Amino acid sequence: MNKSIIALAIAAALPVAAQADATISGSVKVAYASNANTMTTTAALSISSSEVLANGMTATASMNVLTGASGKASLAGDFGTLSMGTIDDDAAFQAGDIGGRVGDSSGTTTTNTTTSGMHYAGSVAGLSVAAQTNGTSTQASAVYDFNGLTIGFGTANADANALVDSGVNGSMNTMGATYSFGDLSVKLGKSSADSQAVGSATYATTVGAIALSATASSAGTSSVSATYSLDGVSVTAKAASSAAGVTTNTVKASYTSGDLTLTANDANTVSAALDLGNADLTAKRDGGVTTLTYKVAF
Repeated sequence: MNKSIIALAIAAALPVAAQADATISGSVKVAYASNANTMTTTAALSISSSEVLANGMTATASMNVLTGASGKASLAGDFGTLSMGTIDDDAAFQAGDIGGRVGDSSGTTTTNTTTSGMHYAGSVAGLSVAAQTNGTSTQASAVYDFNGLTIGFGTANADANALVDSGVNGSMNTMGATYSFGDLSVKLGKSSADSQAVGSATYATTVGAIALSATASSAGTSSVSATYSLDGVSVTAKAASSAAGVTTNTVKASYTSGDLTLTANDANTVSAALDLGNADLTAKRDGGVTTLTYKVAF
């Protein structure tokens, strides 16, 4: 018998391994700035894939093709979700900072606030836990929710990201609690950087087409805002006071009709955005600078 026929018969009898479908997405954005009379082009390309395994777990992989070694592999099941690769540099700590006492990491780009490491998150019977490490900073948190009362704790043994100064910038702990009843919610939190706990209360309600909100904190800050929304028109006025007693007043408005959205604020920033599905065209005037942006996503 012909050897090629025998080989084909053997290949047909062998089981074929299942392959997950891959999803490719990305975007190209071109922007023109009038102050420098220049055009800049930025592009993004990512590949992701997800597969339900025979044991019921879900394996997921994703990567950013244009940003070097940036990717993540995850395994999810009843035990929770385990992720390895590019992760949020302080996600496990922030999950427990329900009192909002430690700011999130911030940088000039999203790559400034990510790190290569391992992260786990899971929950059972109202208790949610998270832990992660990148070889330098190890973090953990626990949050328990019971009938509207939420209690949280987070800890880190070192700086989460040496590239930024904000967020978890050293060994620290945080704890807090929140409780909501009706339109009123209260929050109490304290981090190892605080000399005492800081509490705040927020009252939010809607009367017809007007949404009202007021917040006061024991740290000396406060704010009051009102938003009117009707038939595509939205106007928001806000007054805020800092702990130093500095008061700022802001007003912003927007109007949406079909695919077109117009926005303006009291700082003389105006913009017009046209949503064309996978394509977006935006014109913006801010501080005497006009910016035209065209973005196509797929």
